[in-house]
Amino acid sequence: MKKQPRHTASPPKKGRGKVSRTIYICIGIVYLLATMGATAYSLTAYRGTLPQVELFQAPDGHVPKSCLQENPDGSLSMNTVERQEGPWGNRYVVKQLTLYSYQELPDGSLFVYEAIGSENPIVASATAGPLCDGMEVRIS
Repeated sequence: MKKQPRHTASPPKKGRGKVSRTIYICIGIVYLLATMGATAYSLTAYRGTLPQVELFQAPDGHVPKSCLQENPDGSLSMNTVERQEGPWGNRYVVKQLTLYSYQELPDGSLFVYEAIGSENPIVASATAGPLCDGMEVRIS
């Protein structure tokens, strides 16, 4: 009687490679479509939902009282907008500065020392409620 080897390899099944290749291609197409959809959303619909702000520069340090907000502890703060590089272009992010040195002027505005040294523009008005530090906005 002829002995067979213990480990015999069966011949590869035909068509198995084609099925797994088709599955991987389908998964790749779904991933590509999801990425394209997320990109389109972030460039159109997402930016439309951001609060819109109007900006101004105060090189002389004169800031209207309407641009300042009172914090819960009684101090004043001022919102500025910083431009940052984002994945799909520039992003505009609110930076809130607490005011330590300011002086009331006779015309009703304030002289703010932090406004002189700030290179970022100051928020004059916003379409949303109170702005928070780190909030992304769009510029009018």
